[in-house]
Amino acid sequence: MGISTAMYIGVSGLNSFGNAMTVLSDNIANSNTTGYKASEVRFGDLVSSFYVTQGIDNDRQGSGTSLLGISTDFSQGPTQTTSVWSDVAINGTGFLNVQLMPTAGTLTGSVYYTRDGSFHMDADGYLVNSQGYAVLNSGGAAIQVEPTPATPQYTNYTIDSDGIIWATPIAGGVEVNRGQLRITTFPNQDGLIRNGSNLFTLGPEAGTAVNGVANTTSTGAILSRAIEGSNVDIASELVTMIIYQADYTANSKSITVGDNMLNVVINLIQ
Repeated sequence: MGISTAMYIGVSGLNSFGNAMTVLSDNIANSNTTGYKASEVRFGDLVSSFYVTQGIDNDRQGSGTSLLGISTDFSQGPTQTTSVWSDVAINGTGFLNVQLMPTAGTLTGSVYYTRDGSFHMDADGYLVNSQGYAVLNSGGAAIQVEPTPATPQYTNYTIDSDGIIWATPIAGGVEVNRGQLRITTFPNQDGLIRNGSNLFTLGPEAGTAVNGVANTTSTGAILSRAIEGSNVDIASELVTMIIYQADYTANSKSITVGDNMLNVVINLIQ
């Protein structure tokens, strides 16, 4: 292994820790994002392919580092209370379901999974998220809380711990069930694919989605007038940032030392 190889190893370290700093910066930027799940970097070592691998004392030498991947921390974030009846949080496991609704009542595309329960009722009376995606009920259909928004039929909307939306008829009478939120779990939630806007899609390693409702043996309870905050730990992220910064500096130093050694060799020749 020559000096130039050592410099390339330093470059691999700069690239890895530079990308790791990008992940940390994204976490910190989303420390107040509703339902955000922090990302974590996984490093892996590189080895040279020019050395014998079968001998006891002749294993391949290291050739630097790289990012193996970025994993998601799905631990539950803090619960924040609100004054909005349609805001919900899941106290426990599971994901809420949303789907693109280009026209009222018509769903299209993939189902997205989220822990962001900051919902509202749109102009057509459907329960939607901040991007306008329809919230799905236990049967996989869009939830229309108010069938005639121009002339409302209901008032005093509430959501119970089972995720059932109740509304009181304006004309009088008992509360009416307007739909129940669908909660989905996965054999391996680490296999979900991050899509931005607090949305995840089913990945090949997540397993088959298990659709259900809240308050069962595998799903958490629904908290009404509440949202789940980001699970980013700012203190931990800043400590990790200091470590990555020190690692980045050390790798840059190794390149500088390698450059100085090359200059020594060049001066010897001259």
